[in-house]
Amino acid sequence: MDVAHYFSSDRKAARAHFLSACRAAGSDVAAYYAPREVQSAAEPIVEVTRLGRPYANTVIAFTCGAWEDEGLCASGIFTSILRHDLARLLPRDIALVLIHAIAPAGLSGLGRRGTPTPTLEEPEQKWSHEALAAAESRFADYVQQAASVATSDVAKTIPWQARLLCEIADRFFDRAKRTVLIDLRTGPGPYGEADLLPCQIVHGDPLVDIDPLFGIKDDPDEPPAWGTPGNLAHGLIAALGRSQISGAVLEFGTYSMRSILSAGHGTTFYPSDDQWRQQVWELTMTTFHQLLTALNQGQAVTPLAASGS
Repeated sequence: MDVAHYFSSDRKAARAHFLSACRAAGSDVAAYYAPREVQSAAEPIVEVTRLGRPYANTVIAFTCGAWEDEGLCASGIFTSILRHDLARLLPRDIALVLIHAIAPAGLSGLGRRGTPTPTLEEPEQKWSHEALAAAESRFADYVQQAASVATSDVAKTIPWQARLLCEIADRFFDRAKRTVLIDLRTGPGPYGEADLLPCQIVHGDPLVDIDPLFGIKDDPDEPPAWGTPGNLAHGLIAALGRSQISGAVLEFGTYSMRSILSAGHGTTFYPSDDQWRQQVWELTMTTFHQLLTALNQGQAVTPLAASGS
């Protein structure tokens, strides 16, 4: 099934296609904005929609890395999901949340890789693991103190990124007993193939191990491979603040490292090739179907097989 035309080459077109697909699917979209001092444009930096029943016990969430390339790729996948009515495949107790963001201001430092975004009035703040853990702790304190102190004073101590993601967590994940987050990424690697790498989930300090859903095979001859979630995914994990979270990075290969180094600075990690985009869609659907099966049967998600190019 040809889906390449759902992938766009610029953020304006990508957002328009995503919103159009949401309207066609009858799916509501919640928009979230950066503060005016970070981004003066009127467009939201994150938009979220949810498919499935509102009281589902399990929520699967798709998000994307911080780079514009990754956002454009994820946007094409989200539009394809909506256009192909994937909601009909969801079991009664599983919902799907799509978190649409293309290099969101304040959550990422670069647009296309190697290309600086326009300079803001203030230097962009780096969002470290330590800052997120502190934000999570401060938000917990804020919730506990809300009834006894002025909320406006306490809110000023919480980074706006953490407050934004806490709003998303509260609206789209509040009733979930289990959350599964897939961070869609692009990077160097075999063209048109993908790696599914489990994430270690951060709840303050220290790191806690992942649960068996994205478990790693015990191979003494090979060190375990972990995926590192991007700013958006990592911040959402911190905002959720629950122990029952599974996470993985699904990274699509674009070119070999040798071809990237030989091509110079103009190479981006978002090929315009229709065949690559088709394979990205098929690999995402393979992962999605495996995930539904694993959640229903309590088994681990199997590694992705190499795709033919």
